[in-house]
Amino acid sequence: MPLSDHEQRILDEIEKSLYQEDPAFARGAKEREGSHDPKKRARMGAACLVAGFLGLLVFFYSRLVIVGVVAFAAMVLGVVLIAGAVRISTPADGLTKGPADRLGRFFSDWEDRVRQRYKKD
Repeated sequence: MPLSDHEQRILDEIEKSLYQEDPAFARGAKEREGSHDPKKRARMGAACLVAGFLGLLVFFYSRLVIVGVVAFAAMVLGVVLIAGAVRISTPADGLTKGPADRLGRFFSDWEDRVRQRYKKD
């Protein structure tokens, strides 16, 4: 959802005051802002998912519980990274007509139907 003009002005004022008060922190934050590259995140997530799956195979062979726990955690981390990359890469303005947008609308419509069905009057 886009910001209103008033909200955008307030945000710009906060940013300007941050640059005036602590320019080193503001530059560091600006540089880190680009570190959320969705493609890089998706690749890292896929690597974690594959490593976790391989770790799970090692767990089934070795029967070491710690290996299974670490493998499961790696797989969960991989799924979270991939899901985050998909969420970052889809624009919030609703202009896309791709599969992710259709899936999002499907779940949104489904949620609305469920909420209306169980809505307390």
